[in-house]
Amino acid sequence: MINYKDIPDGWPVCPNENCPMAQDCLRHQACRQMPATVTKWNCILPSALSDGQCKYFRKYEKVTMAKGIAAIYKNVSNRYARTSIRVELTSFLGSKGTYYRYKDGERLINPQLQAEIRDIVHRHAPGVEVSFDETFETYDFTRL
Repeated sequence: MINYKDIPDGWPVCPNENCPMAQDCLRHQACRQMPATVTKWNCILPSALSDGQCKYFRKYEKVTMAKGIAAIYKNVSNRYARTSIRVELTSFLGSKGTYYRYKDGERLINPQLQAEIRDIVHRHAPGVEVSFDETFETYDFTRL
């Protein structure tokens, strides 16, 4: 079950009880966990449902999230490769600040981003085992 306190501020939820995907939708299940004291929140409107599909649908399932990328460098012995990985990750993530937020574990890394990071590391250090600082099972609230 989703803990209300785990839902990030502003992450859109869906109150549409009539949606055919409601039982399998993370947004709807998150909305159902809102306490009665919450009277204002970002919501997906019922009009987002078109022909039985919703582009905001997120599967209601736990996934393996990661936190921190400092550990990926421990298995890369080549200094040039470590530098190349850092430069490409910084570019891929958009800025030095964003890179360090991921590196220091301030931002969670969803499974899709984990795969992208592994690809970048393997381009510069083939065969290296990529591990993150911490992994755990939870719901993926990282994608809007």
